[in-house]
Amino acid sequence: MSVSIDHYKEMLAQPWGKIQYELTFYHLRHITNKKVLDFGAGFGLTSQHLAKHNQVTAVEPNCNLLFADSNQTFTKIAGSLEVLETFPDKSFDVILCHNVLEYIPKEEHANYLAAFERLLTDDGELSLIKHNLTGKVLQAVVFDNNTQKANALLAGDTHFDSPSFSQGNSYTLEELAANTQLKLQSYQGMRTFYSLQPNNVKTEKRLARANARY
Repeated sequence: MSVSIDHYKEMLAQPWGKIQYELTFYHLRHITNKKVLDFGAGFGLTSQHLAKHNQVTAVEPNCNLLFADSNQTFTKIAGSLEVLETFPDKSFDVILCHNVLEYIPKEEHANYLAAFERLLTDDGELSLIKHNLTGKVLQAVVFDNNTQKANALLAGDTHFDSPSFSQGNSYTLEELAANTQLKLQSYQGMRTFYSLQPNNVKTEKRLARANARY
């Protein structure tokens, strides 16, 4: 998978990048005094946030992302699935896999999920963030005014182009459930409606201040 680091940094600096992390941190606020694995950690923003009150290990295949900030305080390991195989069973209370499986071939999902199952404690928790197909359809129609793209998504075309991470492939919760023994605890839409607003509205100072409160 190719990565455009400059584009990724630019996205994170924009309101639509910042709000995703604000929402992510909010939904992870219950995680304290835990052993956490952040798989596909990227720049380590979530890892660093959780490291304030947890023991965090970040695994990321792209060294330019993982080691971009030398001031971070969590454990960093370069690699992917092969790194997971080195950890003992039930090593982690929480595993994060945020916007990662989209860039792994679907036929390999079961291998990663099996590794997560092995590494989680008996009452452990897997936190996934994934692309929302329904949200993509709405965004194509409302935000992009692209009915052709929306119809293609409705017809089953799950491929998408990411300026930061090349091409990805959306997957459904049903596909996920077929590849794991883990049980779905909750599912929430984080950015579906926010992504329908014009970007010029999001960059206004008045709304930027309001976004910081949520």
